[in-house]
Amino acid sequence: MQHLEAQRLLPILAEAARRKKPYTYKSAAKALGRDPRRNARMVAQVCDLLDAAAAIAGVPSLALFTVREATGAINTKAWRKGEFPPGLRDAIVSRASLHTFTRHDFAAIKSALDSLAGMSNRAAWAKFWASGPQLNLYRSLTGADPAPNFDAINDIGADAPLIITTSSTRYARDERIRNAVLLRAGGQCELCGAQGFLRDDGSRYLESHHIIALAKEGPDRMSNVIALCANEHREAHFGKRRSELEKQMIQIVRRLAVTR
Repeated sequence: MQHLEAQRLLPILAEAARRKKPYTYKSAAKALGRDPRRNARMVAQVCDLLDAAAAIAGVPSLALFTVREATGAINTKAWRKGEFPPGLRDAIVSRASLHTFTRHDFAAIKSALDSLAGMSNRAAWAKFWASGPQLNLYRSLTGADPAPNFDAINDIGADAPLIITTSSTRYARDERIRNAVLLRAGGQCELCGAQGFLRDDGSRYLESHHIIALAKEGPDRMSNVIALCANEHREAHFGKRRSELEKQMIQIVRRLAVTR
């Protein structure tokens, strides 16, 4: 239910951010067609799920900033429980308050939210904290490097992480296409030209990327697949230049088809 309501709430908050008129948890519940007296807590959980999606997308915390307490204050409980680094809450709030949210931000949050299908807010945050080095996660949340005392003493996480079982549906991909594209690339990113890093077997690591996603009815053919370094692949999915990169990749693959 959280995920479905998050999908419904995202465009509502996008409009609120555009108009710079925040909701309260009760008025957001009302906007969703729910009883404000009984669903304010549910809205808070949905907002937390949306902000987990925003963090995964590298976008400031839209829901935290756009849905307020009845006093107009930003959720006074957010980022206060747990062993968080000093100043983390202030940095997150400041980043959101100074940011002008764009349609690209909303699209990035939606894309990340789609990847969290079926997850609760807690499961989504667990996925975020498990997704990379702590320093990079801090930057994703705040847009800045942490204070000097952000070290192992302030390490976020757990020695025995929670195990989450999920189910999902994936498109079948033809392994022959992937192998052919990686062979075509010869270890060099077909977008930026950088060589992939060396693996233990001496080969170069690259990732195959469907330019037009299979979910958007893109074909599973070499004419729609490009070999990318890990950095370009992440930007192709989550970066603000996604549309521009898509056009570039289409032209690159067309050119490769003619020259090889």
